[in-house]
Amino acid sequence: MNWDQSTWDSSFWDQPSDYFNPPKPQNNRTKMKRQVYYPSRIGDQVNWLDNYAVKLPLHGPTLGVIAADITASVNDAKYANYVLGTWLTAVRNFSPSTTDAVDDVLTGSGTGAMVLPTFTAPALPAGVTAALPGTLNRIFALIAKMKLSSAMTDAIATDLGIIGAEQTEKQVPKFSAETEQGAGCQCVRLRFAKYGHMGVYIESRRGTGAWEFLAIDTESPYIDERPLLVAGTPEVREYRMRFWDKGTPNGDWTDVVKVTVSP
Repeated sequence: MNWDQSTWDSSFWDQPSDYFNPPKPQNNRTKMKRQVYYPSRIGDQVNWLDNYAVKLPLHGPTLGVIAADITASVNDAKYANYVLGTWLTAVRNFSPSTTDAVDDVLTGSGTGAMVLPTFTAPALPAGVTAALPGTLNRIFALIAKMKLSSAMTDAIATDLGIIGAEQTEKQVPKFSAETEQGAGCQCVRLRFAKYGHMGVYIESRRGTGAWEFLAIDTESPYIDERPLLVAGTPEVREYRMRFWDKGTPNGDWTDVVKVTVSP
């Protein structure tokens, strides 16, 4: 989908919240793609969740997140933190006693009947309630929405912990340009990757002319079907892109890509 001018519905954040909508029934667990900003080590995940729970109430209102969604997401983070930290640690500490009990049952000695150990889960932290399955799925979805807010800055994203090493390498779109034969002349096919952004903002320059707006495109590829400036005369076309979100071009420009278009 593409536009030749920047338009977007400003009521994006005014839609009713669907944070508490239950997931559709399914037989298998949803496979979740771990975001690049989310740590791989459990210990680091606990720290990340703790930071997110503290910082979301500070930055959420600025980014247009309603109070109910902030509260729900903070509880998701705190519950996931409890499960990965306090609860999982207790389970692992309890595990050796189960091995000992099995050994006693099978090869032990004594005159009294066995009393098997019973695991008692640690209490939830004050103010935290057990959450529905999918805490990280919901957290990642909310982060994706916040990243589309025009109020999002690098400073806020860093404070929330939602900028990863891979993302810092993808601050511009990646694209290629190839000529192909069109109905009346050669066209240029621009294939691009927008790395989770809404779309790309494309500019072009021909000959000695100035850079000019070409299009906004949300789905790759974009086809440049403009006729030659001088009929029958080949011309060099230059292209560059930057990200486009919620009606606003943003980020740095890509490197310039040149293509020669023939009659």
